[in-house]
Amino acid sequence: MRKLTLILIFSALSLQISAALAPRETAGEIRISNDNATLVIGKNPWRLSLLAPDGGKQFSDATSPAFKINDRWASITSVRAGKGATLKLTLTDGGTATATITSVGPAGFRIVIIPSKTAEAIRGATALDMVEEIYGFGEMWNGRVAQRGAAFDLWNTSGTPDECAYIPYYVSTKNYAFFLNYGGRVSFDIGRRRADQLTYEAPVGVLDITLVRGDSIAGAVRSFFTAQDMLPKQPPRWTFLPWFWLMSDPDIPNGKIDTLRGHHFIEMVQKLQQLDFPVGTTWLEPPWQTGRTTFIANPDFDPDLKGTIARLRDMGVRTLAWTVPYTMPGASNYAEAVAKNYLVQKPANAADLPAADNNITSSGELLVAKRYNFMDLYNPAAFDWWKKQIAQSVRELGISGFKLDAGQDLETDARLHGNRSGADVHNSYALEYNRVFAEALQSELGDDYLMIPRAGWLGSSKYHNFKWPGDLSGSYARNGLPSAIYSTLSLAFCANPFNSTDIGGFEDRPAPEEIWLRWAQVGAFLPGMQTLHMPWWYSEDAQKHFRFLAWLHTDMLPYWQSLAREASRTAAPIVRPLVWTWQNDIDCWRIDDQFTVGDTLLLAPIVTSEPNRTVYIPEGVWHDFWDDTRTVTGPAKVTWFEGWFRKDRFPLYIRAGSIIPMEITNAHSTIAWPEAAGFVTLAIWPKENAAGAFTLHDTEAPVHITADATARDVLKISWSATARNHLLRIHLPVAPAGVTGIQKSTTLSAFRASAADAWFYDETARKLWIRKSNNNTAAAIEVRLK
Repeated sequence: MRKLTLILIFSALSLQISAALAPRETAGEIRISNDNATLVIGKNPWRLSLLAPDGGKQFSDATSPAFKINDRWASITSVRAGKGATLKLTLTDGGTATATITSVGPAGFRIVIIPSKTAEAIRGATALDMVEEIYGFGEMWNGRVAQRGAAFDLWNTSGTPDECAYIPYYVSTKNYAFFLNYGGRVSFDIGRRRADQLTYEAPVGVLDITLVRGDSIAGAVRSFFTAQDMLPKQPPRWTFLPWFWLMSDPDIPNGKIDTLRGHHFIEMVQKLQQLDFPVGTTWLEPPWQTGRTTFIANPDFDPDLKGTIARLRDMGVRTLAWTVPYTMPGASNYAEAVAKNYLVQKPANAADLPAADNNITSSGELLVAKRYNFMDLYNPAAFDWWKKQIAQSVRELGISGFKLDAGQDLETDARLHGNRSGADVHNSYALEYNRVFAEALQSELGDDYLMIPRAGWLGSSKYHNFKWPGDLSGSYARNGLPSAIYSTLSLAFCANPFNSTDIGGFEDRPAPEEIWLRWAQVGAFLPGMQTLHMPWWYSEDAQKHFRFLAWLHTDMLPYWQSLAREASRTAAPIVRPLVWTWQNDIDCWRIDDQFTVGDTLLLAPIVTSEPNRTVYIPEGVWHDFWDDTRTVTGPAKVTWFEGWFRKDRFPLYIRAGSIIPMEITNAHSTIAWPEAAGFVTLAIWPKENAAGAFTLHDTEAPVHITADATARDVLKISWSATARNHLLRIHLPVAPAGVTGIQKSTTLSAFRASAADAWFYDETARKLWIRKSNNNTAAAIEVRLK
């Protein structure tokens, strides 16, 4: 029964499957094709290959898949066609198996092989080319993003870091995506034991894999997640403002969580705003509710929590609530959950849970040996019961979303609805955890919510709209700042584009000042910028730098929105490993500690106590952010050493040809000034003899913007119709001769003081400023360079 049950457990992961395919059989092979790919199966012995339309081989078995039956391995020896896309297989032990092949979109296939005898495990091997690299596997914590040469088990677990989003999915530089459809422990060896093979093994009785091809890594990822209706959910606009949260009184860095009260959040926001730090979101940690997990406001935490949340909303701040996927004996809903079998079932010999609600850690998580009090979210009745309680709390309190903690510790011997075992869904349980909260929030708020889970699985980003990597150490150690980068970049290949990290880590409060600042230099360039370390815990210089970063992040809101739109339609990451954009440059393949934001900003974080580092510059001309008169032409390696002199500097570059739309209201980010309020500021770095383009997706229909320097001695800036007025900030090495049809201001002060269309060239900064009203029309501006 187990092998058939597993198909039912996981089959929902492939949603858009075509009708049966028609195999073409020859003497030596069977071919099955769809619109954009061909699957070739060698008949004797079995060999599976995935071909591009031009016949190029992108994936190939290294050996035949095998099944562990009666404690002995039996591999596939031969195959013949059956009815439709069903194949009949023979195993080395004399047994048989059936393979069913279905189309996954226009460029992929799902292959499900069921042996006639019950199997205890499966294994397979994929051929690795001499020049090939592998990425993905969810949120990786092994200190690398490029995984060739590594071996590991995918098994979620608690700790520092919390390993809670492993997925048996990867992409290859041969431009295919692979997924093994099993939610328990999977062991992978990526060319470590044998350099020419990627092997996998899992304790499941059915081999269920999906292969999808593309013309690039980006194309394979897009095809994979589009075909299976797993494109990530775009967050609302307000979620890109910085997040601040508390574990205690904001003036007591290392205070105890049980002293946290609702009024502390009001005090925190007031102080942040007084010190001119932008803030858009906060969340309430465990004491907010009467028990874990009741979804009922705790009067000792706040006698009027609804009023506090409303007051925060009036201050421009949305409020989320912390939660977990379990209930405990002290909770008011626990008895009903037990009576109706809504919790996962424990084996007969398992110990009972503690009778009180006090067996928890300082951060509010369980401290019991066995966790059989998880909600059985595979049970439709339990799912709906939990969902109603979530929705009611949103409706009654005015909550704008949830931070979903835990979810990675389902016991292996737990029994769940549909004859599932904890071992089989230990990793994939997170998908149901994410889904129940998403459905509850959507029922009350539509798409206007923020959900930040720790645990995730393939397709989770369809439900949650952000992800954070769990608790990290406030240090440069492997479980600190470096891992925040590696884990984020691993997820980039897995349709998880909306990432965040606790700036400064979680374990040490306050984090050392240097760590907090270096981490902020990373966090400001992730879509979600968050910290629980209050700026006033640190020096004035540190506060100033954090304020700069927080406002730079905030000023980029139209840019974040535009990248989010792209991500939600293509599964492209916002924070991109270099190989994503420069796959043809093999020197980019194994760079694990640099990334771009879109394809515009290049960041090489300082992740050690050494304030200098080597930076790889990809192809193109790149401006130094701190002095954009300085450029570097790639591909090249440069040694960056300015950190010896200033902690508020880090390697940051802007690609020539870039157009970055911004929304600026002050001078903190040094990009513009308070007079920019009300305009969309277009920061432009023209590329010599080339054209740059960007499509702005924000508060109106898409606005297509170009900066064309291909004509001799003319720079033409144009955009499609828009209701919003533009302030152009154009990097030009020398003063222009003029701007066609627009009056020149006499001074920069005069330009800033006026609201009329005008231009001015700042000789010192080498910036051309142009102000242009639009009135729902398209426009084109010609800058005469000579």
